[in-house]
This record gives sequence, structure tokens and C-alpha cells, in this order.
Amino acid sequence: MQKAADVKKVQANPTRTFDSPADVLTADLTDDEKRAILKSWEDEAHQLQTATEESMSGGEPSRLDEVRKAIDRLENRH
Repeated sequence: MQKAADVKKVQANPTRTFDSPADVLTADLTDDEKRAILKSWEDEAHQLQTATEESMSGGEPSRLDEVRKAIDRLENRH
């Protein structure tokens, strides 16, 4: 990964790079980069969950719980 520019691309759409939120934790990134990517993923998952609740999604499952668990694991490692 070519750092700053690539991290921004990944942050804009984490699901293109990572299969799961847990995969972010093992990536060769700083904790701040991981945090930013997971936060972006959390925002996306929250929007999807809201859309699903309002019957506006395409049926994709929300991964909000997975993202929150990955964030907790990142925060509690230290």
C-alpha cells in the first residue's frame, strides 16, 4: 500500500480492500489509519442499517456489529 493516498482511497470504501472489519486490524497500517478506516466503515454500516430500517436498501446485511467489535479490539489492545 502506498500510504497516505491509498489510505484515503481505502477509507472512502473499505469493503473494496478488506473482506471484513477484522482484516483491518492485521493490515500493515498505523493504529490511526486503522481507526480512520474502521470509523469510515462504521459510518457506512450505520447508514446502511438506517436505510434498511426505512426499507430503502438493496437487502445488503449491515456489518455494524462487526465494525464496532473491530474498533473495540483496536482500542483495547493497548
